[in-house]
Amino acid sequence: MQTLDVVLVHHYKQVINLNKSKYSSKAQKKKSVRYLAMQILNAVEQDGAYVNLKLSQVLNDVSLSSEDSALLTEIVYGVTQRRLTLDAIIDPYVKTRIPLWLRNVLRISAFQIIFLDRIPDYAVLSQASEIVRMKAGAQLVNFARGVIHELVRNGQTDYDNIMMLDDTLDHLAIKYSAPSWLIQYFIKHRGKSEAIALFESLLWKPYIAVRTNGKPEILQQLRDTFKTQESPLVSSFGIRVVSGQVAQSPLFSNGDVTIQDETSMLVALAGNVNGDDNVLDACAAPGGKTTHMAQFLTTGQVTALDVHEHKLDLIRENATRLNVQDKITPILLDARSVHENFKRESFDKIFVDAPCSGLGLMRRKPDIKYTKLLDGVHDLSKIQWDILNSVEPTLKTGGRLIYSTCTLTKTENQDMIRRFLQEHQNYKVVPLNVLDLPEKCYTQEGYIEIFPHAFHTDGFFIAVLEKQ
Repeated sequence: MQTLDVVLVHHYKQVINLNKSKYSSKAQKKKSVRYLAMQILNAVEQDGAYVNLKLSQVLNDVSLSSEDSALLTEIVYGVTQRRLTLDAIIDPYVKTRIPLWLRNVLRISAFQIIFLDRIPDYAVLSQASEIVRMKAGAQLVNFARGVIHELVRNGQTDYDNIMMLDDTLDHLAIKYSAPSWLIQYFIKHRGKSEAIALFESLLWKPYIAVRTNGKPEILQQLRDTFKTQESPLVSSFGIRVVSGQVAQSPLFSNGDVTIQDETSMLVALAGNVNGDDNVLDACAAPGGKTTHMAQFLTTGQVTALDVHEHKLDLIRENATRLNVQDKITPILLDARSVHENFKRESFDKIFVDAPCSGLGLMRRKPDIKYTKLLDGVHDLSKIQWDILNSVEPTLKTGGRLIYSTCTLTKTENQDMIRRFLQEHQNYKVVPLNVLDLPEKCYTQEGYIEIFPHAFHTDGFFIAVLEKQ
């Protein structure tokens, strides 16, 4: 016969094991793809986190299978890309104000039901119910289940009806999930048909572009190893990878390739870097363009500036991996003070990849659509102007100033160069038509201007000026 002490010990062990099991189960559920997606989306919208950085942080912190990592990425980017469209579908079934986390659960559910064929509706409903139960107990579960049942019945039809709406400004904002002011801006500057083509293209899934070290055999190895597409812009040294983990391959770790968008690869080419050039990269981090410049050097050197030490570390890491560290000197410095720290006529080539609104990156960073404002564009244009005027005295006569941005506004691009030429009449434009690119890449002034819908790349602007 057991003593009372033995019975009590046995009882408490059972309680402890039960609680361990309960908490372990809850912890596991908090590592589920949909729960993590909700947390990331909350952080992006509520705390101003950047979707790409927050997603990367979570993928580094939480151990997920490759399939779950891919699904998390697809859900987070898909919901962010289509946020306004998903809200327009959800809102008729939500008659009261709901917390952001619950709205994101419903957005995630709607996205899966409408856009992901491989996930059964019952699984969407079950997973959403689990998240709501963990966050709010049973009280909101029936509400969420009711909305999701409506989405299962009507969501696809609701989406099809939205896409059949006419092209008024408000309807375009819902169809292509972009603020009305942003669509109106591009209609004004590019015309309605091109604006629609732009915003439609931003909903397409981005691919990965890879730059090689210039050896033809590396391109062939990429074709043999991954599913690839040829690049319409940089086919001699760059390629598109449609599927496969390039960053986990020996080609990447050995420094034979790096991940960089095709339009970004054009910057170093536009500079026509020679082997013994003394080059300034005024806004260098994380170093993709910097390392490309370094590949063209023999006895020359790239001085790479950034205002953050941790970003200089990224330049060092990239340079070491790509075996060009001896050609790059990273320096902690604000580009607006270059004229105070370097002698006049120090550099043969100066690259200003200017801080900008980043609107050319809206496919890869879809949260940009909802956070950028025209006031911010004007603030950035002052920084761009100050950088250009600071680096200008340090360029040698006969040297080249290469100005680039990953944005699409005339204020930050053509207008900036026009103003610079007016105030610095000893500079002339070097037409970039000498690069072997499709004709629609060039403006009438001889600049490169590429919009995301033209080649399914990032949007980019490049101008080259020569000092007389």
